[in-house]
Amino acid sequence: MSVEASQFDNKRKINFFADIFALNTFCYLISLPIELGFAQMSFSTHLQARFIGLFIITTTARPFGIWRDWIFKKFKLSNEDKGIKPYLVDTLAYLSFEMPLYIINLTISGASLEQMLKSILFFAFIAGMVGRPYGIYRNFIRSKLFKLDSSL
Repeated sequence: MSVEASQFDNKRKINFFADIFALNTFCYLISLPIELGFAQMSFSTHLQARFIGLFIITTTARPFGIWRDWIFKKFKLSNEDKGIKPYLVDTLAYLSFEMPLYIINLTISGASLEQMLKSILFFAFIAGMVGRPYGIYRNFIRSKLFKLDSSL
C-alpha cells in the first residue's frame, strides 16, 4: 500500500470515529430530557432506548455526516457560513436523516403509541433547535478533538 493510500485510509478511520463520537454524545444529551421528562418514559425504557440508540447511531453516524456534507454542498454552503440559511439546511439534514431512525428506535424499544407520538412531535420541534447546534458541535469535535479539516 502506498503512503498516500495509507494516509487516506487513516483519514477515513478518523472521520468515522469523529462522527460516531459527535453524534452519540450529542444525541444522548438531547434524548435524556425528551424521554425522561416530556415523554415520561421509565428509566428502564429510556436506558433500553439509549442502548439501542447506541447501535443505531454508531452505524449511521458516518453516513449522516456524509449526508449532511452533501446537503451543504447542494445548497452551496460551508461549515463557516452563518445566518438563517445554514440554520435551515442543518435542520433539514438533521430531521430528514434522524427522524426515521428515532421512530425505529422507539418502536423496537417498546414505547407506547402515546409515548412515541409525544416523542416524535417533540423531536421534530427540538430538531428545529438542535440541527444547527449539532452541525456546529460536529465541526468543533472534528476540528478540535480529532484535528480534522473542517472544510466540506
